[in-house]
Amino acid sequence: MTGDRRARVAVEALISAVVLGLLLRWAGIHQVAQTLRGTDLRWFLPAVLVSAVTVPAMALRWGLLLRAKRVPVSFGWLTRTFFVSLFAGQFLPAAIGGDAVRVVELGRRTHDAPEAVASVLIDRLVGLVSLVVLAVVALLISGPGSRAGVIAVEAGFGAAAAGALALLFSSRLRGIVARRLEPRPAGRRLAVGGRFYDALHAYRSHRRTLVAVGLIALAVQAARVGVIWMLVQALGLHVPDSVVLLAGPVVFAALALPVSLNGIGVREAVFVYFLHGHATRPEAIALGLAFFAVGTLTALGGAAVLVVRFIRYGVGAVRPRTELGEPPGAKGD
Repeated sequence: MTGDRRARVAVEALISAVVLGLLLRWAGIHQVAQTLRGTDLRWFLPAVLVSAVTVPAMALRWGLLLRAKRVPVSFGWLTRTFFVSLFAGQFLPAAIGGDAVRVVELGRRTHDAPEAVASVLIDRLVGLVSLVVLAVVALLISGPGSRAGVIAVEAGFGAAAAGALALLFSSRLRGIVARRLEPRPAGRRLAVGGRFYDALHAYRSHRRTLVAVGLIALAVQAARVGVIWMLVQALGLHVPDSVVLLAGPVVFAALALPVSLNGIGVREAVFVYFLHGHATRPEAIALGLAFFAVGTLTALGGAAVLVVRFIRYGVGAVRPRTELGEPPGAKGD
């Protein structure tokens, strides 16, 4: 890890520690612990199960994107890799990141780094669009009484999604960006930047695949909101379903922002904001910590995959990889 990455991870860890520390002091750590001790496992365990089921669904949508580009990768491998990426995103420094793991693993397997980056990026983009769609549905259900801050946040993500879609589907913008990425004379081999953009832009001719992937992404986001709803039941909170639906997209969006370590502190702050008037501060923070616990238990599936890799291929197959190339002895995984 470079010095800049270490500094970024240190800053993110500091922000998480300060925000979570202030929240716990504000709400009372003993009250938060008391709420968590009353967790009903009859709701908590199904929440973990639903969270785990979303992983194969996310692998399926990634696989559809790769199949559209005729990249031969098995569904089993994609699912295992997704679990490993979740494990990396949950337990390793943010400088490594789950998406980076997916890119590197796929790039080493297919020897096509531009396609690997493009598939993960378009997967992220479709996920963002589905998040905006879910947020719009939540705002419509919640009615005109929705908070102005919430509307502003969702509008910002909507604008970001529109901008990303314009870069992807606009032929005019594609030409501008391609010329900047590839200044070489005609007939020469494309640079990595140009080949990546071509790989990304090629998805515009696979709109049926993008629609199918978008529907799966929307189902995954809805399932994640369902996990929050089950945790509300597990903690015995009395929060309206419309509030849970409205909070979910904002929580997921906040977790994607690189401002904290694995979303610690930020996630709890979002729940405190949304549950105000429906739950106490200790209850809202407990809900955030319970959601983090569900994510952690789900990510442990990646640890199981790494253990199997270690047994079959040795330590070289489980070390964090930052360079593209064929991992020794790991072709069969």
